[in-house]
Amino acid sequence: MNRITPQTPLNEVLELLQRDGYVLMEDALSPSQVTTLSAAYDQQLEKHLAANPPQPDAIRHEVNRIFERDAAFETLMDNAPVFEVARGVLGADIELATSGELDHKLAHTPAYIGWHNDFQWMSGVPYPRQNFWIRCTYFISDVTPDGGPFTLLPGSHLADRVCPSGTAGSTPRHIEGQLGIAGKAGSCLINNTEIWHTNSPNNSDLPRRLIMMCYKHAWMKQWQDGYQTSPEFAARQTDPIRRQLCGEYAWHNSAAHFPAHNALSETPEKVADSK
Repeated sequence: MNRITPQTPLNEVLELLQRDGYVLMEDALSPSQVTTLSAAYDQQLEKHLAANPPQPDAIRHEVNRIFERDAAFETLMDNAPVFEVARGVLGADIELATSGELDHKLAHTPAYIGWHNDFQWMSGVPYPRQNFWIRCTYFISDVTPDGGPFTLLPGSHLADRVCPSGTAGSTPRHIEGQLGIAGKAGSCLINNTEIWHTNSPNNSDLPRRLIMMCYKHAWMKQWQDGYQTSPEFAARQTDPIRRQLCGEYAWHNSAAHFPAHNALSETPEKVADSK
């Protein structure tokens, strides 16, 4: 497994992402950040369940626009160790693709989605594809091998075809070489969303507690249907990079136009096509 830390040189991280399509950054959050986020997570989940009583057969709970619900989550927008990696892949025009999601998978529940790559619906775009989105998944508590880990096939983002339909379904079949990404609380899985991936059953006694977010290029639309940042949230941002992340800068300008450009390190600004 591609385990890294905030101290791993950025060029090494980008090479791993280019080759395998994922890394797991351990200690992406400090213990104090985990404690603060965990408390905010439980509070928001409680509010969500009070307003949306779960069905007896519920598998998971999702709370959209989590960044906008508590200032603790807002800090994940540009959490330095992870943001530097995402920006290194996408470049100076990086923006949020979503406003973050709380993802709570209940104990002793089956998988809820099969093998896929996120943009396989774009039938007119040939493979292998440009890196459109980067997903960052923060572990708010430990994710164990039997606790429903995000499961992926390393290197499959380089495939010359869509993820085969024969691997789709609510009970994903085993694929040779697949990896279930387990790790400690405070870790963050960073992956190319074109990598073949699937959900897996949570066979443990504990829920799987995640905060998920995605970054994209400025020229792409945000994910809609209640996942996008609200105009009110964007309007209250004062930091230039956070304003950029919320889409407050025109997409059709050169890299130097974006505040994130000046914050780039001396490592390569972008992994071309990330493939």
